[in-house]
Formats: sequence, C-alpha cells, structure tokens
Amino acid sequence: MRAPYVLATALLIGLPVAAAQATPWLTDEQARDVAASAIHAAYPEPCYSTYRNERLESIVISVRRNPMVGNKLNNSVYFYRVASDTCDYVAEKDGKPFLMSQVSSDCCEYGVVAVDRATARSYWFTGEKRPEVFKEFALDEEIQPDSSRPVLFITLYRELVWGDSSDNEIRSLGQLRDLVQRNFQSAYSPYERDNVWQRKFERWWRRFQSRMSQLTLDTTYESTSEGTIIRGYAFNGFELTIPRTGPPPKGTPKLFQWTLLVKPGGTVERLPSKVIYSAR
Repeated sequence: MRAPYVLATALLIGLPVAAAQATPWLTDEQARDVAASAIHAAYPEPCYSTYRNERLESIVISVRRNPMVGNKLNNSVYFYRVASDTCDYVAEKDGKPFLMSQVSSDCCEYGVVAVDRATARSYWFTGEKRPEVFKEFALDEEIQPDSSRPVLFITLYRELVWGDSSDNEIRSLGQLRDLVQRNFQSAYSPYERDNVWQRKFERWWRRFQSRMSQLTLDTTYESTSEGTIIRGYAFNGFELTIPRTGPPPKGTPKLFQWTLLVKPGGTVERLPSKVIYSAR
C-alpha cells in the first residue's frame, strides 16, 4: 500500500517517550513516520512514500521465538519500502510560515526499513552494512532458523540483505532462461530498437544447454556440526546502465552457486560462491 507522509517534527520528538512505554504499540501511521525519520537522517526531504510489506511481516512471526504476546500475535514488526514523493508542506522563513512544494519524478528508492512498534526502533537495510543490520535485527527481535531446512528464515535474510529479486534464487531452467533473455535484450537491443539481442542470446543458451545438460537447479540444505549449509543458484548478467549506452555491454553473464551457513543462534555467514557457467 502506497502512502505519502510529511515528516512531523512534533510527532518525531515525542517518539522516544512512546518507545519507553511497554504499551500501546505505535500505530501504522506512527510507524511510517519512524521509517521516514530513519531515511531523513541521511537524505533529508520533507516527505517520502512508504509501501508496507505484509508478506515479510508474516515471515517474521513464523521465525520468532515468541510468536505470541499473551493471547495476541507478536506482530510488532512492520516493514516499509521508502521512496521519494511529491508533497506540499509548510516551512518557516524569517519567522513566517509559507507553503512549499516538493516535486518528485520517481527519483529515489531508499530501501527497506523495519520498525518495531513496541520499541519504536528502526532497522534500515541499505548499503554494505545490511548483513550487520540483519544480525542486529535478528538478535533484537529473537528471530531464529525455523527448522533444519530454514526456508522462511533464509528467505527473510536474502530479501533484506540481498534485495527482493528473482535473480537471487533460481529453481528451474525456465526461470533461468527468462532472466538471461531479458538481460541480453536490455544489453544488446535497449528500448527494443532491433532484434540483435536474439541471435546472441540463442547462441549463449545453446552452448549453456550443451555443456550443462545434467545440471539440476535445486536449493539444497545440509546439516553440519556448525549449522545448516544452504546452496542455491543465481544469475549475474551484463552490467546495465540507465540510460543504455549501447553495445558493447560490459561484464560476462554467469550462473553461479551461492553458499550460506546458518548457525543455530541465527547468525548467517556467506561462504565463497562457485561459478557454474560463464560466457559472453
């Protein structure tokens, strides 16, 4: 759900008081302001759009040590994707208020912010520190692997740390083919100006099938003394720019196998990846 929010100084100043109280939890509107304030500290704008992700919220409930509080679901964590927005707001100059407008043309995506409505604490998953943020988030929210095959836990990790993308886990040849095809089309025939991409893609795909005919694209889970080792497949294509500058594209498309070690306490360690196939 999309909703624009103008930062309310008075409300944000009052949040530490609310956070110190055990109840009541922040409302959805108050939690959105907390998410916006986390972004505002680094990218000060008068307003943002917040898009709630209820699917991630349901995963958190399933992997919490205490999924209930009393006789209620322990659904204190809300997730928001935050982006720039267009809005009117009131500013002050020389002691006088005046109306201002911010115009946005889908300028900026700021990533995902988790907000704990019970503590008013926020966790912004952005940049190179996302693994550390996830570790802190999992510890504070008492999140743990859901089983010896921690499917939900690792789904939450990948989406918050790697980003929400189908490239992060490939489970079938059809999925891989679609990813490679879209990448070649964007790289060699940007904006659908011609069909140059098609011949190059078909050649790459034929060579891949002939050399990797026995490949099975399954995500596997292996129990060890250290924890669960998870192996899955992902695709990195040509490096694309906006706007497209035209051929020759940079980089080399490759299918690789990533490996994660999930320890019993919920710590996740990324192990070295293995390139399965790489060609231009």
